[in-house]
Amino acid sequence: MRRPLEITLLRTFVMLVEEQSVTRVARRLNMTQPAISLQLGRLEEAAGQQVFERDRRHLRLTRHGEMLLPYARLMLKLHDDARARLSAEDIAGRVTLGCPDLYAAFLLPQTLARFRASYPGVEVTVRCALSAQLSEEISAGRIDIALATRMPNVHPNVGSITLLRHEPLVWLGAATGGAFKDRTLPLAMLPEGNLYREYALAALNHAGRPWRISCISESIAGMEAMALADAAVIVLAESVKVNGLRRLDAQDGMPPLPDVDLMLWRREPGLLPAQRISSRTSGWARRKKPDQDCQRLFDGHGLAGSRAAGLPLPTRPRTRKVNLPSKLTDVGFRSDVSQPGSVLISNSESAA
Repeated sequence: MRRPLEITLLRTFVMLVEEQSVTRVARRLNMTQPAISLQLGRLEEAAGQQVFERDRRHLRLTRHGEMLLPYARLMLKLHDDARARLSAEDIAGRVTLGCPDLYAAFLLPQTLARFRASYPGVEVTVRCALSAQLSEEISAGRIDIALATRMPNVHPNVGSITLLRHEPLVWLGAATGGAFKDRTLPLAMLPEGNLYREYALAALNHAGRPWRISCISESIAGMEAMALADAAVIVLAESVKVNGLRRLDAQDGMPPLPDVDLMLWRREPGLLPAQRISSRTSGWARRKKPDQDCQRLFDGHGLAGSRAAGLPLPTRPRTRKVNLPSKLTDVGFRSDVSQPGSVLISNSESAA
């Protein structure tokens, strides 16, 4: 009689598929690599089939492994949902979650929907702001947990800090547009204090590419609108997909950008509702593909060192506020959609 397919073995199997590294899975589970190999052997014995090719240096699924994978994910989801539902009746309270606008639209919908279904007694409030402001608010106790970008001079006073993943930054422009070909590159950016903005301007300065900021938007929607209209180029995380925009790279004359670190801050690890939602948020955010299931619990990762950008800091461009006519296209500019009638123009000479 074959052994049952144990949840622990299935979880290790799915993690190996996602991480593509025995070393990383062993680190996440706080186990040795031989112990991971032993678990894999037990799973193959229970399944009665080989699930990975024999070359373990390159983890490739066999035909039977590909067959098992969707069942494994479904079984893990049912298992974790059942445990969450059984404990939900005893959990109540309020949680305030902080998140930059850059992440909110892409990281939170599935996470919050599943959390609310599992813990109906917990009231969740979301606060969207830049990472520096979230640091101040969580340090002051106004936020319980926060997703944020690690910044060099931002050090929140919190109970725990977890590195979720390294997030590559990319240039984006209209799919059929040519704004990136302009001699002075038009940019749509978030306000000062945003790391994406600093890295973008530093990269352009380092490459000697003239630029001007044609739009400063408090939200990602304003930036996307400018890019879709082919009025500007923007910088977003690689995992963010926007219909109508395409990635711009060295072949388009754009300089490389560094990665940023996506962090999870928890004000007090002992707050049970906050711990539950942070577990679901961190699990979902760790995934490279946002459409995958967000059921991965805290794995004990500590604070990791940040990646150095290797670029000079951008100079502060001289700016002047210009009043524009209502038909902005007549003069070649478009304003921030949230602030019609005005736009912040940068002197491109200061950025060259």
